[in-house]
Amino acid sequence: MNRIQTAYARMEKQIEQRIADRLTTREAVAETASALDMSLVEYCKLQELKSLAVAENKLTAEEGMTIYNSMGETVETFNRQPVHVKVVLTSIFKELLSARIVA
Repeated sequence: MNRIQTAYARMEKQIEQRIADRLTTREAVAETASALDMSLVEYCKLQELKSLAVAENKLTAEEGMTIYNSMGETVETFNRQPVHVKVVLTSIFKELLSARIVA
């Protein structure tokens, strides 16, 4: 398992634990999932930044493919992903954007 897959598993477990502990509800999680939907511009930018990160060895090729497969070939595929996948990919997007801004 690569870092992305590990993050997916960890986030899924954390969300389920928060629901079990009554720190959140399934409805709130569903609202968060909707709030994390991407526009086409965001989707394309994440794909671009992911490819650059692989080329610069910040992500492995396997991690890049995991992200690519999770995002699918259209923004609609990303937007249909479960919340734990969206949370991880949105976090990666933030990190990759931040690294570009600083550079």
